[in-house]
Amino acid sequence: MTEKSSMNNDSKSISNGQYSIFMLVFAAVTATLLGGGLWVLNFVFGRADVADGPDRGTSLIYVDYDSDTSKYLKSESLVGMGVWIQQNPEPVNAQVLTGMTSAEIAGYMVYGVSAGLQQDCSYCHNVNDFSSDVMDDPVVSARKIQARAHLSMTADLNQNWLTQLAGLSDQKQPSGAQITCATCHNGQAKFQTWPDEIPALPDDFRLPLEAYALPLQTPTVLQVNARKDISLDAVQYNQYTMYHMNTAMGVGCTHCHNSRYFPSYERPPKYYALHMLSMSQHIAATYGDVINNQDPSCAMCHQGAIIPPGAARSAADIPAAISSDPQRSGMLGASQ
Repeated sequence: MTEKSSMNNDSKSISNGQYSIFMLVFAAVTATLLGGGLWVLNFVFGRADVADGPDRGTSLIYVDYDSDTSKYLKSESLVGMGVWIQQNPEPVNAQVLTGMTSAEIAGYMVYGVSAGLQQDCSYCHNVNDFSSDVMDDPVVSARKIQARAHLSMTADLNQNWLTQLAGLSDQKQPSGAQITCATCHNGQAKFQTWPDEIPALPDDFRLPLEAYALPLQTPTVLQVNARKDISLDAVQYNQYTMYHMNTAMGVGCTHCHNSRYFPSYERPPKYYALHMLSMSQHIAATYGDVINNQDPSCAMCHQGAIIPPGAARSAADIPAAISSDPQRSGMLGASQ
């Protein structure tokens, strides 16, 4: 009886030991699978619709952008501007910001252009004659001419491209934010269209803008869903493009896609994304010299947020001449 009891105890000890080992292995495998699953869920859903953007100060005009002009405007420039406005209440040689008084133009130059580049008026102007296109320094003269081209591009994009967003979906309407100098420049006199380094992307990666023909036409290189004739290289390029969009706007896949059927167009932002890609192609084809022959990117404006930091909050916050509502009267709907 004693020998049989001992054998039963040994058997129980072995069973308990095997059970303990099994539970340890089970727990390890479960933790691994759970961790991997959570990572996937975080990538796909975690940043789907929330992107607060960096805290860069508050502004009544701009989204997440510090427009404190006291940091870079010189007192002598402001004095010169005041004298100029007093002597010339109506604008002289204003070619883009039309339909405004000299004081209104000066207001936008201070809170729009200077704020966007964070540069003093003298960066582009002779502060003793703001109408002059010929300065002692030819570099300054060239900057003023280039600034006009940038303002013309801004007007084109706001009036001919952003206005089309409202008609792309009856489920969701765009925010109404407007492109301004700060949207791309973001406090830099010479902005970069691509970040210096984007993790997980090749250094030479660029958006497939050359594949576009018409607005809302999906570029060939992105037509990879539910097809069997697509090469691995095309699939990889598509993944690079999607990853760039994710990081540029701080969103996950489900911001634009139905994760259960990626070819679906049921999510309104997917139409917006295609329209913005087409706008980027338009920028590259039309304004290459204006952006120093750089390739446009999503990050150029969005910089990690759905609504680009440095964008004006509405059409009422920038001059009508460059806003999506050029027919309205008045200049700024908000005050600094």
